[in-house]
Amino acid sequence: MAKYISQRAIQRQRKRFGRRVVLLILIFSFLLFLFSWLSKLEKFNISNIDISGNSIIKEEEILEIINKNITGKYLWLFSKSNFLIYPKSKIKEELLESFIQIKELNITFGDFQSIVVEVIERKPYALWCNGIEENDCYFMDKMAYLYDKAPLFLNDVYFKYVDGLSSVSTSTPSSEILRQTYLEQKKDGYFDKVNLFIRLLKDININGYRLVIKENNDYELFFNDENKLIFDGNQDLDEIFEDLQAVLVDLNDLKDQEFEYIDLRFKNKVLYKFRN
Repeated sequence: MAKYISQRAIQRQRKRFGRRVVLLILIFSFLLFLFSWLSKLEKFNISNIDISGNSIIKEEEILEIINKNITGKYLWLFSKSNFLIYPKSKIKEELLESFIQIKELNITFGDFQSIVVEVIERKPYALWCNGIEENDCYFMDKMAYLYDKAPLFLNDVYFKYVDGLSSVSTSTPSSEILRQTYLEQKKDGYFDKVNLFIRLLKDININGYRLVIKENNDYELFFNDENKLIFDGNQDLDEIFEDLQAVLVDLNDLKDQEFEYIDLRFKNKVLYKFRN
């Protein structure tokens, strides 16, 4: 038997439902207002930013980006400077994007009114130069990452790597060179192997100061002015070092010799030419 519901009962149910909806809206509005008011309280808003670790990057430049991001409100209601809801991820992303010199960045909670920004800057390890004239050079860190334009040094303060970046020519603007990684197209760890090879050469009195990569993948390591050591970028560096050592033993070390070049591109054979 179908249950009959009177029109009056239906109206009463609608009124109850309407009152509940209105009550929920009022509660929601009250909570929204409460949280909005709490988010704006001075004791819960960031007023102190402690920055450490920066030496190249100016503190005021970092503060400018942070203050820009914590100014204003979310949805015109909640303060962006509230320590619980300030845009930490956005600040970190923008700082890393704005300053290539930053290697690592940590933003941590200080107290209800402060945050701590710890900056770890990249340190210059060598120079990468765009062309043999070496008047357009960039700082590289130990990971071979190009992060800043370098001034013109009168002396060989840093070891120089010349060319070897894919899709880069002498006309390429700085903005397209920065953020690239030298020898990135090679196998993982190849840059470290090249560096180790250069350091091992120093132990046998070959003190290189510049490495040039040619288009045919020939590597030319310059030492003692324009004397050079030539090898192939596809060769095993351990093997050619052993070949070189064997020849130098026969020649009674390189220290008192005046070479024009030493060519290591041929397997189990070392070619060399003395200066006249």
